[in-house]
Amino acid sequence: MRIYYDRGIYVEGRAVRFVVDPAGPIKGPVDFVLITHGHSDHVSLHAYRYPAVATKETFAAMAVRYGRPHPRRIVVSPGDVLELNEVQIAAFDAGHILGSVMYLVEVEGLQVLFTGDFNTSGSILTDGAEPVERPDVLVMEATYGDPAYVFPNRAEIYDRLIEAVEKYASDGGVAISAYPLGKAQEVAKLFGRRVGAHRTVAKYNEALGIQTGKSGEIVIVPNLRAAPSGYHRIEVSGWYVDPRLDAEARTRGVHGLPLSDHSDFPSLIDFVAKTSPRLVYTVYGYSERLAMYLRRKGFKAYTIPGAYGLTRYF
Repeated sequence: MRIYYDRGIYVEGRAVRFVVDPAGPIKGPVDFVLITHGHSDHVSLHAYRYPAVATKETFAAMAVRYGRPHPRRIVVSPGDVLELNEVQIAAFDAGHILGSVMYLVEVEGLQVLFTGDFNTSGSILTDGAEPVERPDVLVMEATYGDPAYVFPNRAEIYDRLIEAVEKYASDGGVAISAYPLGKAQEVAKLFGRRVGAHRTVAKYNEALGIQTGKSGEIVIVPNLRAAPSGYHRIEVSGWYVDPRLDAEARTRGVHGLPLSDHSDFPSLIDFVAKTSPRLVYTVYGYSERLAMYLRRKGFKAYTIPGAYGLTRYF
């Protein structure tokens, strides 16, 4: 079996070929597509050409993004197990955003766990990702795969966000910049009907069953450019754990808070230790740095090979 990355994670066996999270054109025919969640760097319109496995929330988000439902949906929920083309597929909570899942697949006797983006701490909307013990191969994200990225406790960040909103709301309107699919729903859940939403955010909220109020005092926007004139600006992003980025934002009048829907560096390391795979492939973000650190810890870990790079067969 061969596993490689080419704007999607391809798996090629003797009798099956599929792709996980295609973010661009799908190269050559595949039997099916696995989609871990609805962010645009994990799914593209090209996935509409093939049968696709995803959760109902992910399909709902795709319909918002692309303006139509996927015509060949195979809907799963965490805990489900199905079989396609003699490949057994089990879905598990990923804890990243609403509807995000990890997939454990068994192909020709080999078990491979694909995390997609994942968060072991969970949130007010999601259960945290749990390790799946001893797959042969773990293909994992490395967005924050650098020791510098250690996030505060999530409850602490919620408290800091509420405190900042209360402070600024007493002195005019507040715009909270949050990615429209993911943290925007988390923020909307945290504040309930007290907050309104920019139309881009509102479309996802409605599709995912998250209620948004009509208030103009506090509004969730998809980016800082969409903040109404004169509003105090708050932005939530895991990158604000970097004090340099935080300080730079403050010079622009932006209050940054390190709310992330990814696992931080210690959580990534702990997940690998508890999963205990034979081989780790890292992908996205600090993939080489995380793989190097894991090798120092005694794991067989490498950045996932490209289509024409070094290939390991199993």
